[in-house]
Amino acid sequence: MKSYKDLLGLMIRYGLVGVVASLVHASISLVLHKWFGLTPFMAHACGFFGGLFTAYFGHYHYSFKDDGDHKSRFPKFLVTALTGFALHQGGVLLLVSYFHLDYSTQALPLLMVSVPGATFLMSKFWVFR
Repeated sequence: MKSYKDLLGLMIRYGLVGVVASLVHASISLVLHKWFGLTPFMAHACGFFGGLFTAYFGHYHYSFKDDGDHKSRFPKFLVTALTGFALHQGGVLLLVSYFHLDYSTQALPLLMVSVPGATFLMSKFWVFR
């Protein structure tokens, strides 16, 4: 990074892509849970994978403006995404099953704002460096 301005720009772009991917994730999760009766755990898993490709291509082309080979980038991104997935799924189990938070109004919003920090750091310093 050349400056704080560059880092701020990267964080804004990352956040915008993250919002779009999160909307895809949350929409799929909520539809599968509310309309099709899937458990929060299964609905959240399906939603996560629904947002995976949105996030990868958005971060590749827009956030990090990368031109590296997908063969080297995507496996690292997949590890990062699976780390995020584990944090999400563990969060669902912890927040819904143990703390009895409502999935739709409490657990899902909390997870959608807490997990991206870890994945940003992995993306910046490992996947798209």
